[in-house]
Amino acid sequence: MKPNNKNISRAEQVRLRRMQQTAQRVTLTRKTVFRPETVFLPVTPRPSKPARLPGRKAGWQSVKKSRKHYDIAFTMGRTNVRAPAIALPQLGPRLISALLCAGLLFAFYILFNSSTFLVNAAEISGNQRLSGGEINAALSIIGHPIISAIPTQIEANLLDAFPDLAVVEAHIAFPNRVIVSVTERMPLIAWYQNGTLAWIDSDGVAFPPRGQSTNLINIIATGNPPQVQPDLHDANAIPPSSAFMEATMVQAILNLSAQIPEGGSMIYDTTYGLGWEDLRGWKVFFGQKTDDVPLKQKVYQAIVATLANQGIHPSLISVEYPDAPFYRMDQ
Repeated sequence: MKPNNKNISRAEQVRLRRMQQTAQRVTLTRKTVFRPETVFLPVTPRPSKPARLPGRKAGWQSVKKSRKHYDIAFTMGRTNVRAPAIALPQLGPRLISALLCAGLLFAFYILFNSSTFLVNAAEISGNQRLSGGEINAALSIIGHPIISAIPTQIEANLLDAFPDLAVVEAHIAFPNRVIVSVTERMPLIAWYQNGTLAWIDSDGVAFPPRGQSTNLINIIATGNPPQVQPDLHDANAIPPSSAFMEATMVQAILNLSAQIPEGGSMIYDTTYGLGWEDLRGWKVFFGQKTDDVPLKQKVYQAIVATLANQGIHPSLISVEYPDAPFYRMDQ
């Protein structure tokens, strides 16, 4: 209900008009503005308290009490941003294992059947008397896949097949290379026994003669030399199964060969040991060991001179023991 403007002064009218305008602005603000502290996650709406209008009279300070206003909280929306990607298939452990097994089987099939991995011939180096064909024939890997070639087995096979090889080194290189390096034994002695000939090197190893070799010491033997005893203190010693005689006996033969008269032939007897056939018609023996050849040589010359003065022609003279030499005559 509007007041009667006739009974109110002009100043009072202006004041009342301003109060009405202020009340209208407050009502509009309550409809469009909310307090920041009410912005939370969605909860039960809470009614707000009615605003109090400025003024002296209570009738102008209240707004329509029949209308209820609520502060509504809402969430700020979220944006789900995804980067472009390639979808990969999910492989289980069994499928992965099956693929690996299939790949390995295919690789083994290629290694065993492809001509790229078949050995044509081994590359041989270091051989002098042995030919490459003989070595390749002993290897028995021609036409086989390279994966079946084992270096240690190749070395063992060659050492067993050729006793005249001192060292064998084998290497494998893909796709089909077999590289073999050998070192042959150098013969020092030509050993004749029971109609057969064998060459012997400085280690006492006997092997079949191959080709030609000069400056060998020829020995005619009636039997095998003493059995080789294993050396338990030397890991690099030749095993008894490979050596024909002791290395010390080889050195004894070399020492004694320098004492043989020109034209004489060296001999070996299982009973009397090493010696030679003198051109004057008898045999002289220095025993199994010739570690004191100069002394034995002096004793031998003294015995020969004594027998010559006495007109004795012996068939055998032994100086194996210098303090107890003896001679034997044919009956």
